[in-house]
Amino acid sequence: MCGIAGFFNPGNKQIPEHFLDKFATLQQHRGPDYTGTFYNNYLGFAHNRLSILDLSPAANQPFQENGYALVYNGEIYNFVDLRKELEDDGVEFRSTGDTEVLFRCLIHFGVKQTVARIRGMFAFAFWNERENALYLVRDRVGIKPLFYAILDGTLFFASEMKALTHTLPFTLDETRVLYATLGILEKSLELTAFKELYHVPPGCILRFGAQGISKTRYFSLAGLIDKDAYARRSQMGFAGALDEFKSLFDASVKKMLVSDAPMGAYVSGGIDSSLIAASACQFTQSDFKLFTANVLGKYSEFDDAKLLSKTLDRELLDYPFEPEFFIRDLTKVTWHYESPVVVHANAVPFSNVSGLARKSRVKAVLTGEGSDEMFLGYPRLLTRRYDGLIKLPFTILNKLYGLVPPLKSYMKGGGAGGIDVLFEKLTHNFTRDLLRDEGMKRLEFLPEEKRKEHYLTIQMLNEGIVSLLWRNDRMGMIHSIEARFPFLDEDLLEFAVNLPSEYKIGRIPKFYNYKHPFLIDKKIVRKAAEGILPEKLIYKKKNGFPL
Repeated sequence: MCGIAGFFNPGNKQIPEHFLDKFATLQQHRGPDYTGTFYNNYLGFAHNRLSILDLSPAANQPFQENGYALVYNGEIYNFVDLRKELEDDGVEFRSTGDTEVLFRCLIHFGVKQTVARIRGMFAFAFWNERENALYLVRDRVGIKPLFYAILDGTLFFASEMKALTHTLPFTLDETRVLYATLGILEKSLELTAFKELYHVPPGCILRFGAQGISKTRYFSLAGLIDKDAYARRSQMGFAGALDEFKSLFDASVKKMLVSDAPMGAYVSGGIDSSLIAASACQFTQSDFKLFTANVLGKYSEFDDAKLLSKTLDRELLDYPFEPEFFIRDLTKVTWHYESPVVVHANAVPFSNVSGLARKSRVKAVLTGEGSDEMFLGYPRLLTRRYDGLIKLPFTILNKLYGLVPPLKSYMKGGGAGGIDVLFEKLTHNFTRDLLRDEGMKRLEFLPEEKRKEHYLTIQMLNEGIVSLLWRNDRMGMIHSIEARFPFLDEDLLEFAVNLPSEYKIGRIPKFYNYKHPFLIDKKIVRKAAEGILPEKLIYKKKNGFPL
């Protein structure tokens, strides 16, 4: 939706106003529709607006009134209900979008009660003059980025690192730079390659004032674990859980379609994006377009995307991607990716598709990230079922290696993480580490084996989704496109966290995939698509966004 940036010095030290102009210039791509600033010597906010809800000037930011100020990036999907609640309490509004609703909520309810009420994706900075404090808040799973640094007693923040690192002095940490080059640092919830620069962690409220800085976690994925919810879904059986999933999924897609600007969907022909597109078509008109990367060559998935387009009777726009385009666009993509290495090579065609969507006058798209993490959609998660075999003597392993295709794949590296994963299994006490985690403690009502398997959902959402959200944000914002994630709706997260793993992994009487034969991933998602999508798309093997 936007780019935000600013600074605050609780000792009233004057900070140069021109910093705000520099911040806004470096984040112009995030919000080309309007740029606004607010400055009072020791406090400054800058905002680049991508107008999606309430396209009028009344929704321009920063918002400031009576000693309060706000800059905000994101979407609050339940803002209509919150607005009614505030109006019932006598609060008046001058705009129709979600920004003012958030602003009035923060004033009326306070920060902690507001974040407990709002549902959506967001990163915002809120100034409370009465407390002489600045609050930085980030959504539950970290969809919207937010960085901060404290330099000489002043807190600086921005949506992207470059706004700060190209304006202020920072020091590189050599170890972190190495991790960044290896693609590991991107998964960190807090650290960056700079010693002084940090992410605001997902699900956190950061408060900065005269007493210093404090962090409060208002949400954790492990906190969603509910013994009673798990028991209820176990008792209702797969059919009952399937009905619940369909209802929650359609509700999530519907609320993420709220927009005053044109929307579309990214599709690959895979199950996740296809199911989102199919659901969206129930609630939209024919101007809801589908976008895909047509990666030319033997790995092309364009035929599957065309089949989806034909099934849904919606226009498909494709970006033909030649191999040489990767070199052509890599420098620009790396600049926006904010990493020495573009960890997801498919970020390049992803950025091209975002450009195509922008040329089609679309400002926001639905995309399928989150399903793999929530419903055990990665082959290496399925192959955890073979972990026990690694405890066998190597003479037996040698024989099994040639007889069991998935074990062969697991050992050689075919989708299971390779020799490094095997090395981890041989040298690391996986159970011991997980037992130290809050999530494992909350899963003590399950037998140990089920506990480990069930915890994978939380582990992947805590670790695996981070780099994908980073990619989608940067590669969308490179062309001022906002990505929305129906699978990451909080109600669906709760559903997935408390869903028996046998509803996620199914057994089928055929050699489905050499990486995990006789096992089907994302069982409940695929079953939900039956009768809606062609079987070819429902049971298509995972390829990911193409390159």
